[in-house]
Amino acid sequence: MYQEPQYEIFSDLDSHNKDGELINNQKAIEILKDKFGFEPQILFDALLKADGNFNLKTKLNRGSGMARWGDVGEHIALQLIPKGVLYNCDSGQPTLVITDSNIQIIIMSGNDAVGNIDSPISSNCPKGVETKNKIDSNIYRNSNSEKLETWILYYPSRKHGLYGADDPNLICELARPTSYQVIKSGKIFPTNHDCRLGCV
Repeated sequence: MYQEPQYEIFSDLDSHNKDGELINNQKAIEILKDKFGFEPQILFDALLKADGNFNLKTKLNRGSGMARWGDVGEHIALQLIPKGVLYNCDSGQPTLVITDSNIQIIIMSGNDAVGNIDSPISSNCPKGVETKNKIDSNIYRNSNSEKLETWILYYPSRKHGLYGADDPNLICELARPTSYQVIKSGKIFPTNHDCRLGCV
């Protein structure tokens, strides 16, 4: 089911969300290649294909946002699986696992802070228990080095300002959350990313 953006509803969330450094440009590309084993173009190719499919849908399709998320994940996975990245959906949440670096990546649309160093990043909509569990693996990783390090690939929602341009310059971020904010429904927003890699 399609979820309307909800980050802005929780107006006090930013007071609980303080991020570390946003690394951009060549340094981010080098870290991406060294730590994750791929280049930003893989992300942009997936986003372009997903947006192409999204543009074919009408406002009558209330699942268009969820379909776009599925398309982004599918096209990234199709490009990374031949490079040795594992695709895991055992918990019900699609996850890309880079075994050489002991990293797992989950994919979600981000709030308006994607690409903006002056705002704390988080998801566009609240997330469930599987995202919470994966962030917990970062919180408690020092006590158990066998736990996978969790990173979130944030791509811009279609309400992001960049989509106001005729030819938008695509952006994505890989960020490592260290906590989360629980909201009344029991769902969470990822918070306090100690590292953000900007892909522009």
